[in-house]
Amino acid sequence: MTTAHAPEHAAPFWFASPGSGDSLAWVALGLLILALYGLIVLYAAFDRWAEHQSHGTPLAKTIPTLLTIALLYEVFPLAHFSILLPLSAILVALMADWARFHIGERGDQPQGALAAETAAPAPTPQKESQDV
Repeated sequence: MTTAHAPEHAAPFWFASPGSGDSLAWVALGLLILALYGLIVLYAAFDRWAEHQSHGTPLAKTIPTLLTIALLYEVFPLAHFSILLPLSAILVALMADWARFHIGERGDQPQGALAAETAAPAPTPQKESQDV
């Protein structure tokens, strides 16, 4: 039995032989870094907008945290992460809002050396003017 050898096909344009440089991989890596940077910039703008919209509400930190978690679940496949990760972020935001809300309700005065400084500001010295 004879075997017929098929003519060899040319290597595809994206193939890089061993030992040679791979410019397509560097371009792809650069595009990936730019995409991640763009995503971070969009996230920062979204977070700033959400915090501005929730300013003055009792849940000023929790609302942007919930929106961020929802955005992350929409953009990334987060099914392989534990549910404890977003739950802990939500609890931290709730505790920050609770602490911020209850700080103003206490009637306690500061104790110690800082009490005199925070109770009444020190008078500023007046500059004497001399007539020449």
